[in-house]
Amino acid sequence: MAAAPSASCLLEEPVRLLHNGKDKEVVVREARDWAALPRDVLLDVFSRLDHVDILTGPDIVCSPWRRASVDEPDLWRCVDMRFHCYAFNHSEYLEMVRAAMRRSVGRCEAFWAEGYVTERILSLLADGRAPSLKSLRLIYCRDIVDMALKPLITKFSMLEELELSNCLHKFPDTLEAVGAACPLLKRFRLSQIFFYSEYQDDSAAMAIAKMPELRSLQLTANSLTNNGLKAILDGCPHLESLDIRHCYHVCMNGDMQAKCSRIKTLRHPEDSMDDYNLSFNYYTTPNHAGLHQLN
Repeated sequence: MAAAPSASCLLEEPVRLLHNGKDKEVVVREARDWAALPRDVLLDVFSRLDHVDILTGPDIVCSPWRRASVDEPDLWRCVDMRFHCYAFNHSEYLEMVRAAMRRSVGRCEAFWAEGYVTERILSLLADGRAPSLKSLRLIYCRDIVDMALKPLITKFSMLEELELSNCLHKFPDTLEAVGAACPLLKRFRLSQIFFYSEYQDDSAAMAIAKMPELRSLQLTANSLTNNGLKAILDGCPHLESLDIRHCYHVCMNGDMQAKCSRIKTLRHPEDSMDDYNLSFNYYTTPNHAGLHQLN
């Protein structure tokens, strides 16, 4: 009699019905050895999971599944660590990032994360683990400060996409460095969780104006004014998509409408947030429309 498959590899037992010769159906459970799945099938399945799921699921099923997840660098070319940040503590999150970078063997081109991202985690990418990083998305990363991010961002000269959304701190020095350090940058997202209506601030806009290759820019709930927006439009001649929803210090008057006429996809300050894919709080002054008169 053949040996039974390993219990760790029996994920389910398919059921089929047989006749026992007396017109009665008998349930027969067929054991299936999931460890014997072809490698290309496993990789196709793994590619449909996010990377935290891979590290905490297939890795512990059986040896063939672990080898498939460890020995295929292409599986780790785009590392997506979002949506799980509060299920683990800082140390566990760090170890998962370290494992992902180790498996990518230097081929990681995208790193997306939220929550427990620290300077130590970003240093893993900057210190030779991801020399060809093209996309860096950091969301709700409240432990990252400007002083730490600026020297790290200069290590990612191949960046084409950068996101710093709903982070606790602002990054004036980092934004100033991005223009020179990341000359290939085409997509930038700098969004806040709500509009700070009490003051105007064009510092971020002036730094963004030094990113001449930008094609797409989202500045949701930013405090820039018409002067800052003009600087961006003048400094980014290839800009095709611009999202300034809840940027209530911008007045979309006739002159500004004309200035934006070359933008293919334009979202105005008053446009709906229904299709926005991050958390957003509608915190504004009671008469935010009156702010437009300041410009």
